[in-house]
Amino acid sequence: MTKNYPLSRNEFLIALEKNNITLDESRMAEVNYYFNLWGDTMKQDRKSGKTHDFDAFLTWMKKA
Repeated sequence: MTKNYPLSRNEFLIALEKNNITLDESRMAEVNYYFNLWGDTMKQDRKSGKTHDFDAFLTWMKKA
């Protein structure tokens, strides 16, 4: 997984696909929800001094 944060929307989709999570553009609302949620997660990480953990985010997405 790339550590170049923040990810662009396209990089986000590619990272999901590499981790066997498929969100195609026909499901735009779902794509936007998870992309924005990741952005919010990074903001909270910065506020609390934590490092970004995209792998944990992916694990959570697979359970959701």
